[in-house]
Amino acid sequence: MLPESQAFLDELNEEIKNGNEEKEIIEAKKDVVSFIEELSQILKLIEEKKLSNKDAKDMYKKISNMIDEHEH
Repeated sequence: MLPESQAFLDELNEEIKNGNEEKEIIEAKKDVVSFIEELSQILKLIEEKKLSNKDAKDMYKKISNMIDEHEH
């Protein structure tokens, strides 16, 4: 998920660099940056073994729901 999100952020940054500063592009960039930050924090907690299996499952459900919402 992280590489795909970073690739999408790179595409958005390229759009902005090329002068496309439409509101939806700017909002999408903010959303993706926030998502990457949250995902990075979750990965850090997993690496440090500070996230229980139950919490990890809950996070997975939330992330899946967020992705589904953005696809529709």
